[in-house]
Amino acid sequence: MSAQTGASDDPRGLSNGELERRYAALHREVFALYESAQGGAGADTTREGTDAAHRQAQARAQPLVEQARRLHEERVRRLRRRARRWWWATGAITVTGTALVLWLIARG
Repeated sequence: MSAQTGASDDPRGLSNGELERRYAALHREVFALYESAQGGAGADTTREGTDAAHRQAQARAQPLVEQARRLHEERVRRLRRRARRWWWATGAITVTGTALVLWLIARG
């Protein structure tokens, strides 16, 4: 799967699994670009050759990094929403449990 596939997709429409898979694929592709630039620069030992390879890898990776940022923002949004739900559930259980204990004490 190429990272360019589905580049215009709205990450909000993706399932959690697909969101994680796409994020991981983009991550691997970006690192592969930099690793290939380092490998190619290994033959050219000049500082200018190394810098040029790095700049080229950076230019090729930039769109992938932007896609990964959008996916990551969606991941964070979902995790925060999930944390809020757990926070509210914890509060509701605490209040309910406290009310139940007080009711049992009052009856006893």
